[in-house]
Amino acid sequence: MRRLFWVTLIVLAAGLVVSCGKKETTTTEGTSSEKRVRIVLITNGTSPFWDPMEVGMRKAAEELGCEAISRRPTTDSPAVQRQIIEEYQAQKVDGIGISVIESDTIGPVIDELMNSGIQVITFDSDAASSKRIAYIGTNNFEAGKAAGEAAKQLLPEGGKVYGFVGNQNAPNARERIAGFKEAVKGTNIVLVDVFDDNKDPAKARANVENVLQAHKDVKMLLGLFSYNGPQIAAAVKEAGVRDKVKILCFDAEPETINHLRRGEIDATVVQKPYEFGYRSVQLLHKIITLGDVQKALEEFEKESGFKVGAENTIDTGVEIITPQNIEEYLQRLESLGIKSS
Repeated sequence: MRRLFWVTLIVLAAGLVVSCGKKETTTTEGTSSEKRVRIVLITNGTSPFWDPMEVGMRKAAEELGCEAISRRPTTDSPAVQRQIIEEYQAQKVDGIGISVIESDTIGPVIDELMNSGIQVITFDSDAASSKRIAYIGTNNFEAGKAAGEAAKQLLPEGGKVYGFVGNQNAPNARERIAGFKEAVKGTNIVLVDVFDDNKDPAKARANVENVLQAHKDVKMLLGLFSYNGPQIAAAVKEAGVRDKVKILCFDAEPETINHLRRGEIDATVVQKPYEFGYRSVQLLHKIITLGDVQKALEEFEKESGFKVGAENTIDTGVEIITPQNIEEYLQRLESLGIKSS
């Protein structure tokens, strides 16, 4: 009897696992079976920036009763990202969200996924010319402009700026650079050069050290990817030139937050990675379960409060965080169950 009790309990538990999500009905002898929707979100790297994204992803999956997992490529390589995508294509998952490392390489892969029946959206970094259904995340051109506006406040008399980024070929990097240049047009602020580091923190630090040694007239260092800010702050502190160089960066990784609290970074443009994860799962789930993209987008817009713009882009927005407002910002993050962004 005791054995029968445990067997029964296991069977009931198994039934609970498969009872949520997408329902697939078979007509054989009038029977039906159910299968959970499977969604995969593939990032463009391993940065702590993706920690809050995964919290949002898990929250949405829990609420919707679907399966959602995240994969982080270990290198800044389109080839590696493609391998991960193809792994899940072979598994025939229902939907994939991708933060695109390089649109020229990954765009055709997205088209293959869509042609095979897997629903695809992009988040954080887009492949606008592909067949992807929608993009969720930052309007990176506008984010670049926001950084440019912050630079004008920090450098009212202008000066030379040097930028640092993982890969200038990444769509989000190109757009941020273009937006920054647009915002400072007509001022004495000049973005002299931008250096790639392939998302290698040691290379990122070395790039900053090289600029500080070779360009004594630098007025601002601009970190365009999330890990760049801490590397810039550490190099500037070691060089003893904090009083001469302004630091502007993106995102609020844990170390960036610590530097802000100590006044070692002047400002950072923060995105909303929690929303990337939550809204990507929410939208993909609607597309998959409704089977109607337009209806899914309409329902998503109504429920989420985020507007679906041209080419199905969904801008989650940015804000500027400084040492003066960092504590208030951290309280808002805590309300979401996250500590960084």
